[in-house]
Amino acid sequence: MNAVVPFDVDPVAGLLNALTRAGIVPSDPAAIVADGRVCRFHVEGDRRGARNGWCVLHPDHGAAGHWRTGARVTWSSRGDKPLTREQRRALNAAMLEARRQRDAEQQAAHERAAGQAAAWWKNARPADPGHRYLAAKGIPPGIAQQTGDELILPLYDVDGRLWSLQRIAPDGSKRLLSGGAKRGRFIPVAGDPHEAAAVLIAEGFATTMSVHLLALVPGAAHVAAVDCGNLLPVAQAIRRPRPDVRIVIAADDDRLTQGNPGLTAAREAAVAVGGEVLRPRWPHGAPLALSDFNDLMLWQQREGVRHG
Repeated sequence: MNAVVPFDVDPVAGLLNALTRAGIVPSDPAAIVADGRVCRFHVEGDRRGARNGWCVLHPDHGAAGHWRTGARVTWSSRGDKPLTREQRRALNAAMLEARRQRDAEQQAAHERAAGQAAAWWKNARPADPGHRYLAAKGIPPGIAQQTGDELILPLYDVDGRLWSLQRIAPDGSKRLLSGGAKRGRFIPVAGDPHEAAAVLIAEGFATTMSVHLLALVPGAAHVAAVDCGNLLPVAQAIRRPRPDVRIVIAADDDRLTQGNPGLTAAREAAVAVGGEVLRPRWPHGAPLALSDFNDLMLWQQREGVRHG
């Protein structure tokens, strides 16, 4: 989105009006200052601490946007008249500087989180096989370790560098290290994705481990992307050094969620890398609330015992 907003006497009010029309609402409007310098700000609805909003505002013109959505607006004291070539050039340069600052801050945060992850991972103990989350999911610990009562799972890149950790509490609540890199990183669950003839990618750790236990793709390495939004980046990261490897995307089948985001994301990832989609095959009588391969595995186990 790129909109020019009509004339407004006060440049701050004018740019705030533009941002509001575009659905970009600064949490602190005082962050918008007409001093010609690049500023970054938190946008309502973003995670706490994120500064995805940016702006550069002069007394007679300015621009602002939202890195996460890609929305961008401009304001000019000339009203609907286009910005001059010089103004556009200056704003584009400022936008590039804002992006450079953001990228540098993000990389620094990633590096800090990587150091924290390495320390936690080194000092963790092997996970208790009887941990409440593992017991509820019916899976072994695999690569999981434990600190306190939390499971911790490592997120690596394809070069084998540890970047972050996922923490799982006994009640199943999950969180990633603050500032940790996730995009294109994955949790190795079974096998070596650098050597196996096939690589299977699923969303969460429990789902990926369940696909492995069900032996649906024998001989494949299994990795967890953490969520459906990371399926495509992980698939691309796996494909890049191994153009001929077979890639299978194990989909969550979010049948009760509009748009079925799990299946949709799996299909998009598979198409992008020339892979395959594996979705749960629900037996007759399986409740609609079941959505992933862990649900399927547990339901089959319960039914087997019940009718055994």
